[in-house]
Amino acid sequence: MPGFKILEIITRLGAGGPPLHVISLARELERYGHETLVATGSCSSQDGDMSYLLQASDQVSWIPAMSRSVALVSDFLALMQLIRLARSYKPDIVHTHTAKAGVLGRIAAWLSGAPVVIHTYHGNVLRGYFSPASNWCIRKLEQLMSRITHAVCVLSEQQRREICHLFQIAPAERTHVIPLGLDVSAFGAIHAPPLQSEMLTVGWLGRLVPIKNIPLLTAIVERSIQAISGIRFIIAGDGPDRPLIDNLVRQFGSDRISYVGWQRDVLPVIEQCDVLIQTSRNEGTPVALIQGMAAARPFVSTAVGGLEDMVTGEERVSSGFARWFDNAVLLPPDPEAFVTALEELSRNRHLLRSMGLSARQYAFQTHSEEHMLNSMHKLYSDLLETKKPARYRSGRAQLTTP
Repeated sequence: MPGFKILEIITRLGAGGPPLHVISLARELERYGHETLVATGSCSSQDGDMSYLLQASDQVSWIPAMSRSVALVSDFLALMQLIRLARSYKPDIVHTHTAKAGVLGRIAAWLSGAPVVIHTYHGNVLRGYFSPASNWCIRKLEQLMSRITHAVCVLSEQQRREICHLFQIAPAERTHVIPLGLDVSAFGAIHAPPLQSEMLTVGWLGRLVPIKNIPLLTAIVERSIQAISGIRFIIAGDGPDRPLIDNLVRQFGSDRISYVGWQRDVLPVIEQCDVLIQTSRNEGTPVALIQGMAAARPFVSTAVGGLEDMVTGEERVSSGFARWFDNAVLLPPDPEAFVTALEELSRNRHLLRSMGLSARQYAFQTHSEEHMLNSMHKLYSDLLETKKPARYRSGRAQLTTP
């Protein structure tokens, strides 16, 4: 099949994994002889703008009115801008990412007659973010959007179960699992944590926002420092909950907890760590944990979202509902459970090393950039072959409905 035109739409290049995914996908698809354009909106002061990832050769169309917050006037303007862009660019495929872009971008694709429409759930906002009433409205809106979507992509099997069965957003036959792929070669060059060390260094990387459950993180830090003499924490990130971290630094001092803010390059941070932790209430596939695993750092995390599918090996259950795997530990959102797991890793450096090596193997096997690109390219090609679209179709596309 000859090269085709792809319009990738993402709400904003804010802090997190989706910008890495979209920019890498758009950039690398050029290697297959395709033409790609990324459409994206504006970041707020709390978003952690990651537009520094862009290169001069990247084709980007800025949609100033599109942002994460809900604002009817701005959202309508953004929709009009996306419709104009889609009609002028005439893509063969419109691929949307993140919630706001998923709604506005798919409507624009439908109204402009795009032959193929795809949406990727990098996580979801169907629970943990809003009130029950808001969650119901969002679910109904996502079900409606599914009717004008040819394929839905998720990053893990657990997400597929949520989208297809729990929330009944899209049918299983139109839902595809394509794990997040990254270039982690630099992390693979990092040495595994030393076997002889009197200090366990624990890293936490991410946005300091409510969905990440920063109160749980602060409780883990407090109780770990009180219970384990040879432990210290490194926290990287920023957001509205930063004062909670500042309080910890004042309480325990920078020798026990180091706050390094938002990092464009997290490799030096991960290199200092022995293990990473995650405390989220809801998650997709955290980039920092993939990078950490590539660096032979296992993780300890709440058992939420796509994290259920980021473990490998036989499950071993211990006291406190802790679930130990070859590369990670999944726990309930209980600070004492985290303290117990970290204490075991601090005491048993050989276990830490073996889990780290299993984590590295898993990261390179499951989350390679090449695997993601090959899978996505095949999906694009199969959909275009099935639809057999005209190069540029006028009017509304005849889209498949459930």
